[in-house]
Amino acid sequence: MIRRKTKASHQESRHPPVNQRRRAERSGRVAEALVIIWLLVRFHRILAWRWKCHAGEIDLVARRGRTIYFFEVKYRRRHDVAAAPSPRQQQRIIRAAEDFANRRRISRNLEWRFDLVQVGWPSPAFPWILRHLPHAWDASPGRNTLRRP
Repeated sequence: MIRRKTKASHQESRHPPVNQRRRAERSGRVAEALVIIWLLVRFHRILAWRWKCHAGEIDLVARRGRTIYFFEVKYRRRHDVAAAPSPRQQQRIIRAAEDFANRRRISRNLEWRFDLVQVGWPSPAFPWILRHLPHAWDASPGRNTLRRP
């Protein structure tokens, strides 16, 4: 007897359950809110949070002095899971940043910086809650690579 997959079981295999996605979304928002508080303490001005356009999404956009910061925030419960955007995600964030700058008429004279902030729970191996990786990747043409600390 051949067993066929039902439509429900097929969808479950491709996508995580709805409750799991909602929990991940909620955890991501909490992590972003924590990063916003951290940035405000460090005298950054928040320009946008969860900014979306046709090109992609930017978790946080902030400014301090003559620098515009585009932050990607990654929350992980386990530290052994990679918490860095893929090259494809990096390209999407760069395109969204360009769109953001055009729509908001951000001066091209300002320095742009793409930073990664990892948020997680402390453990003996990783004694940090928030880890900032400045200049996480280079947005220069032909050099879009993640910089490791």
